[in-house]
Amino acid sequence: MPVFAEGPRIDSRPPGPKETAFAYLDRRAGAQADDARGRIEDWLARYPEQEALAARLRSPLGDQHHSAFFELLLHERLLALGHRIVAIEPKLAHTWKSPDFLVESAEGHRFYLEAVNATQDDLHAVLKRKAARYGALDLPLVVAVNCDQDDEVARTVLLDLWQGPRGAQRRGLSAVLAVERADPWNYATRWRLIRHPDAGKHLPQVDLGEDVELGASLR
Repeated sequence: MPVFAEGPRIDSRPPGPKETAFAYLDRRAGAQADDARGRIEDWLARYPEQEALAARLRSPLGDQHHSAFFELLLHERLLALGHRIVAIEPKLAHTWKSPDFLVESAEGHRFYLEAVNATQDDLHAVLKRKAARYGALDLPLVVAVNCDQDDEVARTVLLDLWQGPRGAQRRGLSAVLAVERADPWNYATRWRLIRHPDAGKHLPQVDLGEDVELGASLR
């Protein structure tokens, strides 16, 4: 299921004012663009539901393109760390909504993983919404957030999201995996796992490759 058009590229102009993120990546010439396209095609070959994700990667809507890339990046990271993807968008008994992944870690622990992109302006609202999206779950929930600064994610979740006037809150969100703005052009960024200090479902010790450069662990 190829994402990009075949053939050599000769257009190395910068992105146009109305050019979509996918269109620019698809037509850009040069070694960096070739590497980014090849990496996406390689990762997609290991993704179970390739057609739907490829369509989202090709979307002219920037948020669709970037969210699809982030989900693909997370999937590849999990595989590289020895974890197993039990299901894409696993069905839950009590709601029609589905998190992005059901994961079984290399140590045998299962948890749900949800991917989201956010800006500093909407970070709190996005995490608050995700924390309540699925109701009571049978397994820990980890939300991976791709944001401008992972230190800002840490401040938000520890001070504003998880601590209220009456103490611990939103205990259904077991942990946040903060990713410092990864995209097809730059995916070897800082990753940081922040655990809820009083989660309803505690996330066991699992290796999510935090505080290392992703490029060192991927195939």
